[in-house]
Amino acid sequence: MTLADYRALFPLPEGTVYLDHAATGTVGRPALDAVTDYLAGRAGRLPGRSPNNYPADLDRADRARQRAATVLGVPTEMVALVPNTSYGLNLVAQGLDWRPGDRVAVPDCEFPANRLPWLGLADRGVAVDTIAHRQGVFSVDDVAAALRPETRIVTVSAVQFLSGFRCDLASIGQLCRDRGVLFVVDAIQAVGAVRVDAAAVGADLVATGGHKWIGAMQGAGVAAVTAELQDRLRPTRGWLNGPVDWDDFDRVSLDLHPDATRFHVGTGPTAQIYALDAALGAYLDVGPEVVEEAVLSSAARLAEGLDRLGFVRYGEPGAPRSGIVTVRADDPEGLHAHLAERGVTCSMRSRLVRFAPHAQTPPDAIDATLDAVASFRAVAA
Repeated sequence: MTLADYRALFPLPEGTVYLDHAATGTVGRPALDAVTDYLAGRAGRLPGRSPNNYPADLDRADRARQRAATVLGVPTEMVALVPNTSYGLNLVAQGLDWRPGDRVAVPDCEFPANRLPWLGLADRGVAVDTIAHRQGVFSVDDVAAALRPETRIVTVSAVQFLSGFRCDLASIGQLCRDRGVLFVVDAIQAVGAVRVDAAAVGADLVATGGHKWIGAMQGAGVAAVTAELQDRLRPTRGWLNGPVDWDDFDRVSLDLHPDATRFHVGTGPTAQIYALDAALGAYLDVGPEVVEEAVLSSAARLAEGLDRLGFVRYGEPGAPRSGIVTVRADDPEGLHAHLAERGVTCSMRSRLVRFAPHAQTPPDAIDATLDAVASFRAVAA
């Protein structure tokens, strides 16, 4: 599949510019078709197909896991399907054998999804140390400075949700290995846009959701957990944690699956899994490297244009290393409303205006956005 073919999978109404993938991504035709077909089958509207399509659902979930494993560079045995990033992070937060005095290091600029699970451990005697940052940017040295002998986990976002900062995962992973510390990564602002190789960076757990850059739906995501960490975590118990005797449901066992499916508690959000599988399939068909190049190209085109218009960016100077471009504005509410009136969708966070183009964003959409921003500046002047 070419980039042009991929872009054609995400049609938008004429005059619409969507630059809000860091909040919620657009659902492409493959995911839409997969869900539509699934729902038609469940409604009994497809001849020859029973509404009870549970065996087919299991096969689709297996394929979604395989595709997610390819995207993250790990064996399929490491991958569990989870409802969202928060659930994936809580596999560790709620499953590890915490002791009073244990500590977790987390950047002070993290999205609440990667702060609250750790802060919530205070009643178990676990303390949280914050990693210093400057406008959502931090260094490996900043991470090292936050570590203590009692630190058991370092957790970071692969891409910071507001600055778009893409941290040095490999170096942080090596630091953690050298210190005997678990390394946990929130990858929801990266996967589907820029590449994350969980094995190469030495992450013990990577969690992501499907509804942003992957282009699936809310309610289905992925957690990749190393075999070593799987054996250290206590899963929430449910009927799908281990082997099921489909012929005798009176027989139950506390045995766990030998892989990450031990974290599957019960029946999953099937429609969302169909969408996740289809979206991952399209992403792999066009190629993660092609998507990343297009994302960075669109973000750079936008950032350069905003620089020329005199806006000060939040985060790192220079070319963006992710799909997020955030700027300060004298009147952020006014700019945000002005763009919305002209068909440009973006976000406002902490009174900063955040743009998030994707691979399917064509260059003329970036140009239209810059024209709309320029017209706001002209009116404001």
